[in-house]
Amino acid sequence: MRAVVADAVARAGELTAPQLTRHLRAAVIATDPEVAEARRISERSRRSVELVLAPDAMARLIAYLPAAEATAAFTAIDALAGHSAVEGDDRTVDQRRADAFSDVFTGILDAGTTPDGTPLPRKHGERAALQVTVAASTLLGLDDHPATLGSYGPIPAQVARELAQDATWRRVLTDPAGQVAAVGTRRYRPGADLTRTVAARDVTCTFPGCRQPAARCEIDHRQPYDHARARGLTTGAGPVEGRGEGAGGEPTSLENLHALCKHHHQAKTNGWWQVTWNPVTGTSTWTDRHGLTYARHPVPVHTAPDAFHHRPPPPRPPDLGDPPF
Repeated sequence: MRAVVADAVARAGELTAPQLTRHLRAAVIATDPEVAEARRISERSRRSVELVLAPDAMARLIAYLPAAEATAAFTAIDALAGHSAVEGDDRTVDQRRADAFSDVFTGILDAGTTPDGTPLPRKHGERAALQVTVAASTLLGLDDHPATLGSYGPIPAQVARELAQDATWRRVLTDPAGQVAAVGTRRYRPGADLTRTVAARDVTCTFPGCRQPAARCEIDHRQPYDHARARGLTTGAGPVEGRGEGAGGEPTSLENLHALCKHHHQAKTNGWWQVTWNPVTGTSTWTDRHGLTYARHPVPVHTAPDAFHHRPPPPRPPDLGDPPF
């Protein structure tokens, strides 16, 4: 390795930074191929894709891939970008590459199948799709309140309207505060409609700070389900001894259900966290084993106009005193 360093120092004055980097990589591999192979295998296990939020309704999709796969992907994207270029197209090469990249995946979602024709897996009986929450008044152009795009968060009204042009929409009823209206069932497992309503209301995992989309989460009872009470309701039997109204477990209802990713669902099940829910504000309060609390506020389906239109401050009374000089 000392020889590699000495060689790099000797060549530093005659090579550019990219040239020196390539030379060093080749020298390191040649010096100890077995170590290089072990490092390659180790790094390959860290391959991943990450969505990083950015301002102005933008985001970065970062893929950490083996060099061969990454180079193949970029070669394909570059070819698609060249294929899409037509006379009069004023997009830059970078813009055409970005559009070609996104077209591949939006096409998969639209078709509902993988590239080999296999149907995409479903979650809670629903096919993979974007979730956009927007008020009907905004969709109709009566106002410009921001909408919510899945785990990304707020997006401008115009973006929601553009997405709506080729979308399938599901109506969600809300109360005056913008919270999803109640619906419930006597069964332990929520039906398809209730599951979809929970996902539409929660948007993401309800653990504070988690951005896992609700459509990919598990539906959990905030307070344990009362199986005994449910059997009594089903058979027409009287109340279960020792359990008054609201005591013990709770029902399968919109108020008692929330979306949790597998990780935070397991943490709650293991007793690492306790959760309470305020039915008035829709806020979930999570308490850890040390007594520290964290709040997760709801995502309203619509936003009150006063949240955006600030009233001007009241006029100041005239200063009738002597000038300060």
